Amino acid sequence: RARFARTFGEDRASRLEFRTINGLSARIIQYYERAMGRRAFQLVTDEGTLSSLVGELFRACTGTFATESTIKGLRTAITYGKNRQMSREEMEALSTGELPVAQVYQAYCRVLRQRGWMDYDDQMVYAKTILEQYSDILAYFQETFPYICVDESQDTSKIQHAIIHLLAQKTGNLFMVGD
Repeated sequence: RARFARTFGEDRASRLEFRTINGLSARIIQYYERAMGRRAFQLVTDEGTLSSLVGELFRACTGTFATESTIKGLRTAITYGKNRQMSREEMEALSTGELPVAQVYQAYCRVLRQRGWMDYDDQMVYAKTILEQYSDILAYFQETFPYICVDESQDTSKIQHAIIHLLAQKTGNLFMVGD
């Protein structure tokens, strides 16, 4: 926003909304909560909590303690799977003898749901699901954002593209900048 304001002026910048995809996803979920009168999942922002959970799940699956690098590898695989909207079979393909990715992934998703938690990747998954299942909420956001510009589009994931596509499908007013 500050960069835009410096180039085009504060007046123009004040009429636009600048958000990350996670910020937009959070807004969609908050709107859903207000519209439906119920609380969605609680966003867990503490990586230590999520890493600890992955370590516990790894131990439950293998009977051994996970190293820090194992936990990091599993967290990366979980993020990758959610962002690529991978199927169970695709997640199975990521598993190796030492790294039971699919098993930990499934347990991780189950425990998050049971606890009413979501991670940043789930935030996008839930926002996409809301837009797909509630046409009135999709219409609201399509009206709110009739023009969409995506910066650093080369870094957007499959789930991010799906959300952007849903929002832009009504007007087609989409501009993507990438290198």
